[in-house]
Amino acid sequence: MSVSLMIESWNLGDEPARVERGLWELADILAPQVAAANAQVAITHRGLPARARASIERTLEAPVTWVELPECAGYYEHKNRGFDATTGDIVAFLDGDCVPALAWLSALIRPIQRGEARVAAGLTSYPGDLAPLANRLDFPYFARGEGRVRNFFANNVAFARDVFAARRYPTIEPMFHGQCQVLGLQLLAEDIAIRFAPEARVTHAWPENMSEWVEVRLLKGADTVSLLPYVVATYAPRATSMVSRLGALPALAILGARAVTGTLAALRGKRVAKGLGLIAAVTLLDAIGAAAAPAVYRAIG
Repeated sequence: MSVSLMIESWNLGDEPARVERGLWELADILAPQVAAANAQVAITHRGLPARARASIERTLEAPVTWVELPECAGYYEHKNRGFDATTGDIVAFLDGDCVPALAWLSALIRPIQRGEARVAAGLTSYPGDLAPLANRLDFPYFARGEGRVRNFFANNVAFARDVFAARRYPTIEPMFHGQCQVLGLQLLAEDIAIRFAPEARVTHAWPENMSEWVEVRLLKGADTVSLLPYVVATYAPRATSMVSRLGALPALAILGARAVTGTLAALRGKRVAKGLGLIAAVTLLDAIGAAAAPAVYRAIG
């Protein structure tokens, strides 16, 4: 089975030097993995200079199919348009701001190569002491029997080509980064198993500064409201109309319950004060984002 690797650079921002540096560092890590899998590589960008593209190809030691998109193109448009430029029977997706483990690509595509699944989800984690708590907040995986999960994250996932081609990431407005969860619910409804590959690990960067972190948290809170109707329609369809009438209240209740479990986890951790501070700050900002979702999307999204 042929393999393609699709990398989006949307998360690296629009500063050419930062995009080049991030992709160069990825290329250095991925070069032996790409060679071992004989993988085609496609990378999206927003006007990266030819000199920078050539430097990245030299580091990767492989040609790259470059997909240039306009400034207005969003995260999931990068994913969908990048997929269109791939040719592999298996397509692995990676974000430009994620650092993959040394054997990441082979571990991610292995379940599909072996015929064990048609979708494989790798493990995404933040770095540092607060990673276990932060992962519970932003990268939770929900089990669905032994070795399978109900969801995945778009920064670390592989698809059999026909599966993604027939579905793709949906266009949902307004929504920040919840489209991959919507696609995961669609796969669940169609009984398409997602194999969990925890050894296919990537480390996700923290936001660069406090301003970016606050914006991301507000948008994630707003996404809690936007995603809830899809979750309810999947697991409790008869409650869909009632939940829609309650507005942000169900989402706020979920955030409250998450705060309680997160607090208990923080109290068991090694960095109790920092952990409790993280839970409190995240809960507050996410709740504001949920309560003011329409305004948050208009102002930031």
